[in-house]
Amino acid sequence: MSAELLTHEIRQRRVGAGALAVIIAAFGVLALGIAEAIGGLLDDITAGFPESLGAFLGADSPGGYVTGEMFNLVFPIAVVAFAVIVGASALAGEERDGTMAMLSAQPVSRTRVLWAKAGGVALALVAVVGLNWVGMAGFITSGATALTLAGLTGGTVHLLSLGLAFAAIAFAVSAATGRPSVGSSTAGGIAVVAYLTATMLPIAGLESWARLSPWYYYLGRSAPLSNGLNLADLGVFTAVIAVCMALAVLTYRRRDLKG
Repeated sequence: MSAELLTHEIRQRRVGAGALAVIIAAFGVLALGIAEAIGGLLDDITAGFPESLGAFLGADSPGGYVTGEMFNLVFPIAVVAFAVIVGASALAGEERDGTMAMLSAQPVSRTRVLWAKAGGVALALVAVVGLNWVGMAGFITSGATALTLAGLTGGTVHLLSLGLAFAAIAFAVSAATGRPSVGSSTAGGIAVVAYLTATMLPIAGLESWARLSPWYYYLGRSAPLSNGLNLADLGVFTAVIAVCMALAVLTYRRRDLKG
């Protein structure tokens, strides 16, 4: 029954995840093509920027400014927005839509329902970033960019971890309240504050405070586009996910469900 629930959840997410995956992959390949065409000009423009501002703009990323902007701005905003919306509605959406009673009547525990829903969200995010990796990796192997396969893999895994962390926050809040709107607004608000903290404070010379933001461990600390995976940074995301999922299980199992 748990496998059937997971399969059903994947079916529900396949259209949205597939569409976003194609859009992001197209932007990724386009970014590498543009970076190759006008990268030198943009590098000259951003060469005189302060180091913190250059990092904020992604000018110091392998492949130059355009590639940096994709990973610093376009990709994470798209992935986090999708993660928050899907994470908030995956479980609590059943209560909002009045289908929770039917789901609860099935011969499966609440905990298994929760993990099946969470698994569907995680696989949707894997599909979104995975297709982008495939498209960009094909471009990299042609030797047309300074971005390496190790750097792309590092940036992609960090991007996935960022999305999973905010999906877990939205999932936990909605599991505790039964309201997708509360989960999405709470996680979305945290994401905005985390992004501004991680990107703006280093420019103001307050990088030590930026370390409080989970977004800081996406690209800001270890530069995975240059250095590949950083296990310490991924450990921060893993801790956030683990805490959120533990809270989700505890609150969901004890709460009176609606719908």
